Amino acid sequence: MLKTPNVNSDPTDPLEITSQTEHASHAAKHISSSTTTTAVEPHEINEKKDEEQATTTPRSSVGYKATPSRHGRPPIRVIVAFIALTLSISLVALDTVLIPTALPTISQSFRIPDSLYAWTGSAYLLTNAASIPFWGKLSDVFGRKSIILTANAVFLGGSIICAVSINAPMLVAGRAIQGLGGGGVVVLVHVCVSDLFSIRHRSFYMGMVGAAWAVASALGPVLGGIFAQELTWKWCFYINIPIVTLSIIVLYFTLELHDPRTPLLKGLASVDWVGIATIISAAVLLLVGLQIGSGGSYGSPLVIVLIVVGSVIFIAFPFSQWWEDKRGGSPIMPLRIFRDMSNLSALGVCACDALVFNSVAYFLPLYFQIVLGRSPAATGVLMLAIAIPLAIVSLVSGHFMAKTGRFLEVLQAGLFLMTLGVGLLISFNASFDLGKIIGVLVVIGIGFGPNFGAPLIALQARIQTCDMATGTAAFGFVRMISGAIGLVLSQVIFQYLTVSYSDRLVSSGIPRDFAKLLVGGEAISQGVQISDLTEFQQEVVHQSFMSAMRRVWILYTVVGALGLLISFGIKRTKLRQDPSLTGLEEGGSPAAEQSSST
Repeated sequence: MLKTPNVNSDPTDPLEITSQTEHASHAAKHISSSTTTTAVEPHEINEKKDEEQATTTPRSSVGYKATPSRHGRPPIRVIVAFIALTLSISLVALDTVLIPTALPTISQSFRIPDSLYAWTGSAYLLTNAASIPFWGKLSDVFGRKSIILTANAVFLGGSIICAVSINAPMLVAGRAIQGLGGGGVVVLVHVCVSDLFSIRHRSFYMGMVGAAWAVASALGPVLGGIFAQELTWKWCFYINIPIVTLSIIVLYFTLELHDPRTPLLKGLASVDWVGIATIISAAVLLLVGLQIGSGGSYGSPLVIVLIVVGSVIFIAFPFSQWWEDKRGGSPIMPLRIFRDMSNLSALGVCACDALVFNSVAYFLPLYFQIVLGRSPAATGVLMLAIAIPLAIVSLVSGHFMAKTGRFLEVLQAGLFLMTLGVGLLISFNASFDLGKIIGVLVVIGIGFGPNFGAPLIALQARIQTCDMATGTAAFGFVRMISGAIGLVLSQVIFQYLTVSYSDRLVSSGIPRDFAKLLVGGEAISQGVQISDLTEFQQEVVHQSFMSAMRRVWILYTVVGALGLLISFGIKRTKLRQDPSLTGLEEGGSPAAEQSSST
């Protein structure tokens, strides 16, 4: 198979166009026009104007060193670096869902006031989601290695602050710093994997990253409860310190990606600060509004202003990117990525999957502990029925995509099984049927398996190499913002439904104050008190919560079906077959060949 010339020399100025890059671009155009070996279908994102703009984007790809060995086998150093990357993102995923079940214990330890209670968890999600586009652009300007080391260091610093916190404000500040670093880890891990491996082999390694993220997310709520009950809640943060430190050391010595050595002031001047300010302010205002509303009333003037202003700024964001592009700058999310319907569909699938996954990860432990009365440890064992098949299928699907170059069939099969599994949750009731529970959870785990890596591969297959970091950042931003918004909305819907049963709880003899706690989002922390109720009162609690959960699962079954429908907008393409190139050496054109519809 003919290949585009590789670019190996360092540019004198990483913010200017190099003659080698131009030569590679012209050679690629000549090859595609004079042969029929790889006929890449023209995309709107590859219009001449956009290609010229793309070559001026700051990149860290020139002079890439981590060339794989023959037959596409990466050297040991690359594998070790990949393991460190996977460990890093696993901890970020763990901390996303670890705290909610430990929060009641933390609250008792610090006597956290109601005004700060919810922010202990939300501060992490807020800074995590809002900072993702910022980290992606920084890695384009200053290089992948230095930025991912910085992101890990920030995450480590936040973990230390949380572990040694002496009051609630210090804990919330530490969580915000954790989230800031976590946002960088999320996007930079995916970007580094994209740089380390060709698009064909990347699907396998993305599958491994997705498996690690999903398993950590599935087990996080249970581990949080175990740490809080059996050890101390501080272990939720102690666990990060040695592992992140090890990851930083390993990445420092093994991750070999080109450092453009951009001068600090020149690099900062090239960053799209208007776009960064716009997207961060929009995300912060919207998430803060949703969080405040979930603890009070969405009809309050403050909540309305926050949500409306945040939404308006979101709408204004594309115009800021258009202006940055028009004036010859480097947009944080180039609009050429979003001009392709296949890319938009991949991002839509990503959003739907994040909404459904977060709902399952949050409500299944609630179902096991409140409705079925299981302990956190028993809940953890049951959640393995999702985590184990999820990890296995994620690896198998990644291997299949690497071997065949086909990803759409895998993605759609996963979405179908995910929707089917969540739909089967609707049939659950207050009785413990182990066989049925395990069977449904296995179906859900199999369905989730391909959905972490395949949508990103679908996006990366259609974008230029120079847009890899910004495109991956856009994907990560959509996943995190959708997951954060979805988690808040699902909690709000669930609380709204349970409030309607408060009179039923009180009429059964449950004290009104305790009933208010149960329907106000504190149910999972009141497991012991629920077990002290009479058998009749427990039955009323179980039936009330089961009815509310069933309606939430109906909603997310619809969301899963919507994701499956959106997936038909993804272009059916086949990944390039040449395994000898790293992601950076594949050149500037999209990494997919035209494929028949069969």
